[in-house]
Amino acid sequence: MNPPRRLTDDEASEFASAWTADSKAVLFHSDRNGPWGIFKQAINQDTAQVLAAGPQSLTLPRLSADGAWILYHESPKTPGPSTSVRLMRIPVGGGAPQLVLETRNNRDSRCARAPASLCVVSEASADGKVVTYAAFDPLKGRGKVLRTVQKDPTTDFAGTDLSPDGTTFAISRSGEAEIPIRLLSLSDEPDREFTVKGWSNVTGLDWSADGKGFYCGSVSPQSRTLLYVDLKGNARVLWQYKGTGGGIWGVPSPDGRYVAIGALVTNSNVWMLEGF
Repeated sequence: MNPPRRLTDDEASEFASAWTADSKAVLFHSDRNGPWGIFKQAINQDTAQVLAAGPQSLTLPRLSADGAWILYHESPKTPGPSTSVRLMRIPVGGGAPQLVLETRNNRDSRCARAPASLCVVSEASADGKVVTYAAFDPLKGRGKVLRTVQKDPTTDFAGTDLSPDGTTFAISRSGEAEIPIRLLSLSDEPDREFTVKGWSNVTGLDWSADGKGFYCGSVSPQSRTLLYVDLKGNARVLWQYKGTGGGIWGVPSPDGRYVAIGALVTNSNVWMLEGF
């Protein structure tokens, strides 16, 4: 693994969440222009292309399984506890947004990768005790419920992702002393669960391109660490930096050659005023 190099170079908040199918550009949402918008930036370029913008908050761009559509969430800038979230689609090359489906208490949406075709949207119940995972089609909208999971309403899933072959949905609870990863089968196989020993407080969970492991973050009071974790829970440190505040996560390119790392840092300046 080569030393990381910076992709975006501005003072905005930016969250990488997907790649284009050819592994040549990263998809992310950013507040660089005010409201959250959807952007694409090629890994060999210094500037990003605006894909979707508007008065609403546009977040979490994902790629459809066939690579033809970019899916993202549209919600009010100041959402409430039961705010409706619209899952939207635009052509990967840009174009007019179209509605896929509408949800409440939406958590995330994920898609497998061709030749698999499954996409999954997760929604929490009003009391936060149940999370439902349902299939959807980027063109036809909502499909059948695949799984329901009971959860403690005082905790959250800090990482969720659908495997590249569409057979397994992975979830991980936040705030644990050691990272737990639960594998929910979507193909009549038994569920599995394992623990990443020695690493706590997961932030983000993304399957590797080959489906043999995960990229996930671990945070401590002293540092932020990006890990690669295999399906037995063995962890390898990929990158680490000292600091507090925010999380860290890694999104692999479809060809497995790159990882887009999201790492939150805060810069501050001191200004001196004279003559007043």
